[in-house]
Amino acid sequence: MKTSKKILALVLVFVMMMALSVVAFAADGDTPTGSITLKNATKGYVYQAYKILDATYKVIGEGESATTAVSYTTKNPTDFNASDSPWTVGTIADSNGNYNVQLKEGKTADDVNTWIKNNLSKFTAIKPTTGADTNGVATAAAVKWTGLAFGYYYITSGLGANVTVDSTTPDVEVYDKNTTTPVDPVKTIIEVDGTAQDKITQANAHVGSVVKFMIEAKTNNWIDKDTIRTEWEVTDTPTNMTIDLTTVEVKVNGTKLTSGYTATLTEGVLKVNIPMVDSDGNSVYPANTLDANNTIYGLIPIEITYKATITAEAASAPAKNQLPGDNPPPPVVVNTHAFQIAKTDGTNPLPGAQFELWSAKGGTGAAAKLTFIDNGDGTYTYSETAPSGGSLVTTLDMTTNTTIVVKGLDTAWTYTLKEIKVPDGYNQAADITIQGSSLTKVEETTTQNGTSTTTTLVDTSVNSTALYKETVENKAGTELPSTGGIGTTLFYVFGSILVIGAGVVLVSKRKVNE
Repeated sequence: MKTSKKILALVLVFVMMMALSVVAFAADGDTPTGSITLKNATKGYVYQAYKILDATYKVIGEGESATTAVSYTTKNPTDFNASDSPWTVGTIADSNGNYNVQLKEGKTADDVNTWIKNNLSKFTAIKPTTGADTNGVATAAAVKWTGLAFGYYYITSGLGANVTVDSTTPDVEVYDKNTTTPVDPVKTIIEVDGTAQDKITQANAHVGSVVKFMIEAKTNNWIDKDTIRTEWEVTDTPTNMTIDLTTVEVKVNGTKLTSGYTATLTEGVLKVNIPMVDSDGNSVYPANTLDANNTIYGLIPIEITYKATITAEAASAPAKNQLPGDNPPPPVVVNTHAFQIAKTDGTNPLPGAQFELWSAKGGTGAAAKLTFIDNGDGTYTYSETAPSGGSLVTTLDMTTNTTIVVKGLDTAWTYTLKEIKVPDGYNQAADITIQGSSLTKVEETTTQNGTSTTTTLVDTSVNSTALYKETVENKAGTELPSTGGIGTTLFYVFGSILVIGAGVVLVSKRKVNE
C-alpha cells in the first residue's frame, strides 16, 4: 500500500508538470480552504478548474525528515472504472462514502492526462473567483480560485496551453504555459523583382534584383517549466546582398506589429528582437496557434519579411541567406548567370573587336544596351549602379582580348550580341540572339570525401571551360576587281581597220583607171 501511494504521488507530479492539471491538498480533518492562483493568464480567454479527485494529506514527522501521506478518493467509482481508465478503484467505501483511487501499474502521466481530457464532461467546471468575469474570461494576468475543497484539479485554458503545478501546498500557484516544442525559424523566398514566389529556397536573378524573404517560426511563452520567455530573437547573416531595413515587417499571431520590436542592421547582419513579456513580467502574446484540425496547440507564430538587393559580388558566387544556430537549415540561395564570348577568324583567335549586349530584360518594351562594370580582367559584371568611385560601360572591349566573360545576368532574359567594332581586314558579324536559358548558373558544388567536405565555385574567369560559350566569327575580306575607262586598245583596233580599208579603196580605184 505504501509503495502504491508513492507511485501515485510520483506519477501525479509528472501529470502536474506535463498536463493541464493542479493538485491542492488539505490536512486530514481540516476545513477546506485551498486556493489555486494561475499566473501569466492571457486576458480575454476562459479559464476553468475541474476537481477530478478528493485528496487529503498528513505531514508525518518534523523538519527535514518529515514525509507526506496522501490519499485520493471519489464518491463516483463508476466514473473511474471504465476499461480505458488508468485508475484502480477500491471496492469498499469509507464512512463518508469515499472510494480510494490509485494509479494502475504501468500507467503514465500521459495516460492520466488523456483520460481526464476524454472524460472532462463528467466533472463540473468551476469559474475563477478573482481575475476573471462571471463567464470565467480572464481580466487580469493572475486568475485565482479560492475556497476550494482539497483535491486533484485540472485547469483548462481557452488557449489550449498547459498549466503546470509549481507547488504541492494547499495554496498553490500554477502558470498558464505550454510544453509544445517551438518550431525553429525557416527562411524562404516569396518574391523576385515583384513576381510572387511560392516559398522557394532557390531562385535565379541578376545583379540588382530585389528579392523578398520570409522567416517563419513558432515559439512558446516558456523556456522550461520554471522560466518564462522574455524575448524572441533571430539573426540573419546574408552574403552578396544588401538588406533594406525599411522593408522589415514583423507579424505575431498573424497581426502586423507597428511597434514593440526592434530591427537593427549591423555590418549587413539583420537582427530582430521581439519582447515577449510586459513591464509586469507577464506574457504579451497568447499561444493560440491552430493546427489542421483547428485545434489549439499552444504555439505563437512569428513571421518576418524584408527585401534585399543582389550585389555585384553575386556575379562570381551565389547570394546566400543563412540563419545561424546549432542545427541551422540549409541557406536560401540566389544565383546569377554568365557566358563567355570568343572571337575567331574561323580558325584562329582574333583580337580587335568590340561588342554591345542588348536586352528588353523582362520582355516588355524595346531592347536597350546593357551597362556593365569593367572588372579589368576581361570580365564584365552586369549592373545598373556604378561601383563606388567608378563608372559603368556599355562596350565589351576585345581590342586586345580574344575571350571575355559577361556575368551577373538573368536566366529569364533574352539577349542580342551586337558587334560595333570590326577587326581591320574583316567583315562585320551578324547580330547573335542568346537565350538566357543557355547561360551557365554561377553556383557552388559541394562534394563529400570521407569526413572532409569540398566546396567549389563555377569558374567565371576568361580562361573558364565551364561557361556557355558564344563564338563570334569574322570573315576576312577579299580584294574587289579593278575598275576604270575603256583604254586605247579600242582606238588602235578601229584605226587599223580604217587604214586597211583606205588601202583597199586606193588599190581598187587604180585598177579601174588602168
